[in-house]
Amino acid sequence: MSIETFYYDNKIVRNFGYATVIWGVIGMLVGLIVAIQLAVPDFLHTEFTTFGRIRPLHTNAVIFAFVGNAIFMGAYYSLQRLLKARMFSDALSKIH
Repeated sequence: MSIETFYYDNKIVRNFGYATVIWGVIGMLVGLIVAIQLAVPDFLHTEFTTFGRIRPLHTNAVIFAFVGNAIFMGAYYSLQRLLKARMFSDALSKIH
């Protein structure tokens, strides 16, 4: 009886994990700035850093960048293990 050994493409999963953490930190820092601006309205008060311009940046960074990368990381991680196969092409995974 032989045991099958599978080699997965964990590099793409790791890269999406790094991107998820980076975008999560960026989104939370922008959210912190927005929260401080609610408490102290004169905090970073320039025409480019008003509450109305920063809040959509925070919302979009968290929804699309953080959650989107987390979904792709989970998909690349789970599909390889559920199907017991590597990705078709490592190069195609990298340019995704």
